[in-house]
Amino acid sequence: MLLLLPLALLLLIQSTLAQSQCSGGIPAKEVKSILEVHNSLRQSISSGKFVAKDKKMPAAKGGIPDLTWDCGIEQSAQKHASRCQFEHSTGLNNLGENLYMMWSSAKVSIDGQGRDASNSWANEFQQKGWSDIEFTMEVYNSGVGHATQMAWQKTTKIGCGIALCDGEKSVLVTCQYRDAGNYINEYVYFPK
Repeated sequence: MLLLLPLALLLLIQSTLAQSQCSGGIPAKEVKSILEVHNSLRQSISSGKFVAKDKKMPAAKGGIPDLTWDCGIEQSAQKHASRCQFEHSTGLNNLGENLYMMWSSAKVSIDGQGRDASNSWANEFQQKGWSDIEFTMEVYNSGVGHATQMAWQKTTKIGCGIALCDGEKSVLVTCQYRDAGNYINEYVYFPK
């Protein structure tokens, strides 16, 4: 009997962790897929294997670290997403932010939306190219700001929020990043 209680408690804890990375947060499988898309992009760039619209990008000096999930950042991102307003947050303290909104004529689910948002942002490099690893005004104006935030070498933490909006006919995904990226005339990453 005494052995069953710790085992039951362990199973309850594992079940709770499988449901959500953070208390009351988005599902753990969604967190995993968001991290996979972000870190796959970062690893590809870091290793020098990344090609952006026919341009091979240089490898990163010192590597680009994998992002880790941060529950406090997730809470901030979820608060923003739950407002269902497709506009950037104000007063972010050293947080970068990417937004994604999907609309439909039918009801939608949040399942897979974090992954879809992350893929959409990463695909900016393929759709629009990437002229320079320095974040110049040219890079800023080219429309790859979501992708460069994903790749920003000094960024180490991420948290995202996902909300159903408009009677469940749209989804807003907000991902926030620490440290913020996309500073004009700074490098997205340092080349080897």
